Amino acid sequence: MRVLLGLVLALVLLVGCSSGDWTDPVYLQDLDLEGPLTLTGDGKVYFELRPDLDFETVRANGAPTRVVRGLVKGFSLPTYSVGEELFLEAHVPDRWDNASDILLHIHCYLDTANTDKNFNLQMSWVHYTDGDVVPSGSHDLTVETPTGIAVQYQSFHISYTIDYDISPADPMSSSDELHLRLRRLDASADEIAGEVVITHVGLVFLRDKLGSPIP
Repeated sequence: MRVLLGLVLALVLLVGCSSGDWTDPVYLQDLDLEGPLTLTGDGKVYFELRPDLDFETVRANGAPTRVVRGLVKGFSLPTYSVGEELFLEAHVPDRWDNASDILLHIHCYLDTANTDKNFNLQMSWVHYTDGDVVPSGSHDLTVETPTGIAVQYQSFHISYTIDYDISPADPMSSSDELHLRLRRLDASADEIAGEVVITHVGLVFLRDKLGSPIP
């Protein structure tokens, strides 16, 4: 970490030499070699984290079905019945800015051709901090997607927004446990033929730190 911070400091000094007086405090503000570097404004960047999948529940239920097409592996979701769901878990990273909503996105494809049909995926989530009472409820996000003219194995990208402070008295914070559940629900009309194959779930956070304040 000290090597990384040293390189960042060297870069700041280089920029200062080329564009102004590098001894000016403006070039050196917020640099703390004993802690994380804080990013502000346009300096904040997004990064993606892939939550851990609960394979044990999949194995125990024998569902959802694992499928492979070429090199692409995924889980095939029919409309929900007992066991036909995916559970995932993530540790909210310390690099997150603790002040922005979290983006969640799913990559999937249809195993059957469909024309002008719909499919409906629900992502439920809950968070808690160590020492809290583990909640029994969830926040449910549902997105219904039209297929248009979709050939067999047509892929789709579906996005959700996790409102980090949906409960103002208990907003999400770094180091919280974030638990997720994915189900396919009935479409409101014109249900697809076949199943939806889930190939990727990702969480996208806005980062405002280089380094971690917690070992």
